[in-house]
Amino acid sequence: MKAEIAEKWHLFTCSGGRESELWIVRHCGNAHPHYCDYFVRKYGFSDLCRMSQDPGSKSKAAHFRDLLVDLLYLLGKLRYIRNAREIIAIGGMATNIALLLKLRLLPSCERVFWFGFFIHSPRWLRFARFVLRVLDSKKIQYVLFSEYEKKLYAKTLLLSEKRMLYVPYGDLSAQKIQADYGGDTMKDNNQQEFFFSGGDSNRDYPSLIDTFSTLPYKLVIVCSSLYREIDESSIPKNVQIIRDIPSESFDSYVRDARACIIPIAHNTGAAGQSCLLRYMKYRKVIIATDTNIIQEYISNGISGVLVKDNHGAMATAIRTINDDFERYSRYGDAAYERYLKYFSKEA
Repeated sequence: MKAEIAEKWHLFTCSGGRESELWIVRHCGNAHPHYCDYFVRKYGFSDLCRMSQDPGSKSKAAHFRDLLVDLLYLLGKLRYIRNAREIIAIGGMATNIALLLKLRLLPSCERVFWFGFFIHSPRWLRFARFVLRVLDSKKIQYVLFSEYEKKLYAKTLLLSEKRMLYVPYGDLSAQKIQADYGGDTMKDNNQQEFFFSGGDSNRDYPSLIDTFSTLPYKLVIVCSSLYREIDESSIPKNVQIIRDIPSESFDSYVRDARACIIPIAHNTGAAGQSCLLRYMKYRKVIIATDTNIIQEYISNGISGVLVKDNHGAMATAIRTINDDFERYSRYGDAAYERYLKYFSKEA
């Protein structure tokens, strides 16, 4: 582990001068890269991160280890950010910046933006309330990716709504979608059409698998090896679980799917948006659990189908769409138009 840390320690990126008053502080360079590039180009922020790249999917123990090593890293780089006037802090680094602010090691700091603040699990909401009771400061503003979270976190975390800012989670990548996708396909000539579901955060795959055990259709689920909620010893024959594939392969499955499904486990915090945006971008018919977050992207009966539960209602929606697919295909077009208007890079 020491060798690994030593190897990564030199990955300090600094855009701008050492005396910069505007800083982005993040664990790795692939954490919200498009947003950070925008802040650097548009407003002259300097960018401080410990690693150039790091996978987001890892165990809780690995996340806590990163939190500690990131704190040591920040202490070593304190001379660069000590005179910062404004800091955009991302991910676990935001927790460490809040701690440094509390310890008065950032005397010139006027505002910290805790960028992309979210909590998926109701259990972690209780833990976060305790942590924020210690670390919260009137200088911290929480940037959220959904409107719903304002009231949620005001109630559960006792945060002031005046210090919570909503920014739509959109797609700032430069990737263009061609009318004719072309390229390789994940289906061979003998593979039947399938429904698709992907992602890890706050997903209810056990219920989705149970639902498909009663249906005659094929389901492909793509998730990371860290998602442990699936009992793969009792998977129905019409369900395929695929772990840890590249982003390009993920997109190939999306393109080939008959429809895409987002089964959300808990109506808490931002979850599902990154996959949802991919489905919208590829004009897919979308079936999703009816949560406050999903409602900000998909309108039921217009650009997708929202269901009240992940069992009976989900099964009914899947059957209905499969049996009258021509009718529901226009939902994919409506989702694509909404993506262009509100969530694309141009928007």
